[in-house]
Amino acid sequence: MRKIVLFITSLFIGFEVCSAQKAEQTFPITGKPILTVFTNYKAGLGNVNNVSGFNLDRAFVGYEGFFAKGFSAKVVMNVETQSDDNGNTKFNGYLKNAQVDWRGYGFFVSAGLVNLKQFSEQENFWGHRYVFKSFQEEYGIAFCEDIGVVAGYEFSPVISADIAFTNGEGRKFKNMDNRYKYGAGITLKPLKGLILRLYGDIYDIPKYLEDNMVKRDKQYSIASFAGYANKYFSIGAEYNRVFNYKFDSKQDANGYSAYTTINITPKMHIYGRFDYFDTAGNMKYDNEGHAIICGFEYSPIRQIRISPNYQSWKSSKGKRENFLLLSVECKI
Repeated sequence: MRKIVLFITSLFIGFEVCSAQKAEQTFPITGKPILTVFTNYKAGLGNVNNVSGFNLDRAFVGYEGFFAKGFSAKVVMNVETQSDDNGNTKFNGYLKNAQVDWRGYGFFVSAGLVNLKQFSEQENFWGHRYVFKSFQEEYGIAFCEDIGVVAGYEFSPVISADIAFTNGEGRKFKNMDNRYKYGAGITLKPLKGLILRLYGDIYDIPKYLEDNMVKRDKQYSIASFAGYANKYFSIGAEYNRVFNYKFDSKQDANGYSAYTTINITPKMHIYGRFDYFDTAGNMKYDNEGHAIICGFEYSPIRQIRISPNYQSWKSSKGKRENFLLLSVECKI
């Protein structure tokens, strides 16, 4: 890993030297505000008709500044709701992003509390994060942010690659135990509208999870994705496999997700999604099962999306639960 850190450092230094050979020009510092709100009203049907209420899933605010020579930085705070064991919800605020970015000569480097590339293509293709999380985040396979370094290079418009060297414990924990997560991915765009991606990572056992009573092992994961989009519709599918899920040497997990969006007009869309997640081992988890999501979306202005939708969840250990939601996104 020292070689990776030295390589990334040399990128910064090398390109800075190249840029310094050019005449200095005054570059105005510009920026933009970041504001996103996810909210919904949720009502249960049938055996969960006692569940209903308004929810604030996400509200984050921040600022991104753009500097000379391809550098930029952003800081974002997030507030979300969390449920306790009694079903009560409370607001929880935390730092979502605090990162420095650099782009140039086909390279990009991000350092700090960064957004990960691990499933960003899948999330973009799904396109309805305010309705339902991406597969890897929803089923606890990966975080969407982590502390560390993410870097990549675009070899051509057809092929690009990225690597990640992070703590692996998400945005809420700092790592001081010399245990890390190492990831690498490759993205192909062989035809207009078609995208293929393959990703894999190795996750060291966090020191606090080491227990002589339980046999632990490093967690390995692979993810594959294929998607196609044009002006009429988009369709995507992903498969995810995790070895030693939750660092349990006797537990593996796998799952897949398929989703599509059909454009009725530039402001109106219908969409659907199917998820399946399962583990192979003695331990069974509450998130095992399958989900069905479908809905209609209307965007009166570019910054607002409104979606009445239906969500159904069938746990491997329980009855099917059906919900009707009205989801709203505000984003600038």
